Amino acid sequence: MESIAVLMLCPMSTYLEQELQRRFSLFKLWTVPEKSQYLKDHSSSIRAVVGNSMAGADAELIAALPRMEIVANFSVGVDKIDLNKCREKGIRVTNTPDVLTDDVADLAIGLMLAVLRRLCESDRYVRSGKWKKGDFRLTTKFTGKTVGIIGLGRIGMAIAKRAEAFSCPICYFSRTAKPDVEYKYYPSVVELASNCQILVVACALTEETKHIVNREVIDALGPKGVLINIGRGAHVDEPELVSALVEGRLGGAGLDVYENEPEVPAELFGLENVVLLPHVGSGTVETRKAMADLVIGNLEAHFSKKPLLTPLSYQHHSPCQFAIVPTALSKVQPTTGTFENANRKPNPHRDSMDSIGVLMTCPMSTYLEQELQKRFNLFKLWAHSSEYDFLKNNSPSIRALVGNTKIGADGELIESLPKLEIVSSYSVGLDKIDLRKCKEKGVRVTNTPDVLTDDVADLAIGLVLAVTRRISECDRFVRSELWKKHDFGLATKFSGKSVGIVGLGRIGSAIAKRAEAFGCPISYHSRSEKSETNYKYYSNIIDLAANSQILIVSCALTEETHHIVNREVIDALGPNGILINIGRGPHIDEPELVSALVEGRLAGAGLDVFENEPDVPEQLLGLENVVLLPHVGSDTVETSEAMADLVIKNLEAHFSNKPLLTPVI
Repeated sequence: MESIAVLMLCPMSTYLEQELQRRFSLFKLWTVPEKSQYLKDHSSSIRAVVGNSMAGADAELIAALPRMEIVANFSVGVDKIDLNKCREKGIRVTNTPDVLTDDVADLAIGLMLAVLRRLCESDRYVRSGKWKKGDFRLTTKFTGKTVGIIGLGRIGMAIAKRAEAFSCPICYFSRTAKPDVEYKYYPSVVELASNCQILVVACALTEETKHIVNREVIDALGPKGVLINIGRGAHVDEPELVSALVEGRLGGAGLDVYENEPEVPAELFGLENVVLLPHVGSGTVETRKAMADLVIGNLEAHFSKKPLLTPLSYQHHSPCQFAIVPTALSKVQPTTGTFENANRKPNPHRDSMDSIGVLMTCPMSTYLEQELQKRFNLFKLWAHSSEYDFLKNNSPSIRALVGNTKIGADGELIESLPKLEIVSSYSVGLDKIDLRKCKEKGVRVTNTPDVLTDDVADLAIGLVLAVTRRISECDRFVRSELWKKHDFGLATKFSGKSVGIVGLGRIGSAIAKRAEAFGCPISYHSRSEKSETNYKYYSNIIDLAANSQILIVSCALTEETHHIVNREVIDALGPNGILINIGRGPHIDEPELVSALVEGRLAGAGLDVFENEPDVPEQLLGLENVVLLPHVGSDTVETSEAMADLVIKNLEAHFSNKPLLTPVI
């Protein structure tokens, strides 16, 4: 087949280019200045065209190549190909379905998490040094949000499957209702947008679906809604999207595609409620190779007179009757808003507790502070310049203490509070509390398990996707306008990667459930094997790391788990491995982690916690293979309020002589 001329329209993949060069007589259209003359000179020899989502076979190109027999598209979308002209001329068309489904679906979930949990903004916050001046603000919960999908084809179904693992109700719009799914169907996009909190565009681009997301749809989605587009830029009326985001009529957007790529509306660059990616839906090393192999396989099949691997059936791409009609339905309001707190009914409490002294060790939550102030006699330790003088003067009045992951109740503080009866921790972790001293003094201890499990598990998956798919780096790339100069490099596939979890408690199990939806084999290390799970168990962490591609730390911090991830574990994970830490900073030997990342002995890391917060090792701030978050695992509006409510209820239960809700001691 070396004599068969194949025309490649633009740079797509170095591997594809090399393989075409080896098998065929390859012509590269982008390398010549006078394209019209070049096509005229070679029109009699070119029998195949390879295009993609940026450049395809339009009517003019087809007319210029009378001997063209096949268009092998390095993409699923065929909107850059004149299908009517191909049908008229008897030209065969192939694309690359299925092989990129997982990557695009992964990226859709990654964009949802990145927008709602503000991953790119958080990363910028840490790198700029702002964390040293104050905590990052609260973000928004993903688990449980209603996800509406426009187009329930291969990719739409794959997105739905993944979102279900986050307990998201699924609804959809397509040409017709799907009899084989139980998801709620809406006959118009406006109705779909009115009844979801996250709207995902995943349909094919046709004349009927151009600007399928218009002002009416955006307004139906509303100021708390989030729009995700992994389809084509022209699916969305871009000026309307921009104005809605700038004016606050839309809560946020995650965009992988734009109307005039690589041009991105400049107004978006200054917004923090958007995540901007440079059309990298299928941009992983693994998938681009599989797509290239499919292009080559289709060409070889055609010229060997064998059945095509992925022939395009024209009838499936006839105009779609998508209906965009007004609706009188009002938007279903979430329990708590997507980007703001919902109204809360007051919960009356007894006045008899007003005199009970409660010491709050540091700022944690405005809502918690306000509610404690309403119910108890609140003391704020951080508001006093001399901690010694304050405790000396007020210790007889303090019967309860509220701490968190930063400042809890150490032995010295407990000793200084002779009337202390209970420590109610605004966290799950107890490493900042001297539990032995509490037991010795008869001080009861509570924490806030369960209510933050989903948020922390969501963040773990968000970090995995952000590191593997280089989401924060992509966003920086687009905002700096580098996309106009060259394409972004390839990232790494997440789906199917083996995930090892250190600590299979509530949070570890929730992470496992989510990762399974991405087709990831799960294994774990814990103090003992869990009889109720079928995941592979490793009795030591080095074996776990050696058999994982992604290692996630989610165990409690104890003397035994301090630096549980050391050099030996990192080297076992290896130069292709990724480390995620949503536990505590001291779980990892930080200098060893830094040197492994700098030296290339570890591929990447997603870190929400650090050894000496808010200080982050300087060497990490310049690395592109890390995502750095300011300890925001449970920091969503919804979960922070649920945690605060649990702290308060435990205090009220204790002082009412009722059973504690979440007792530790």
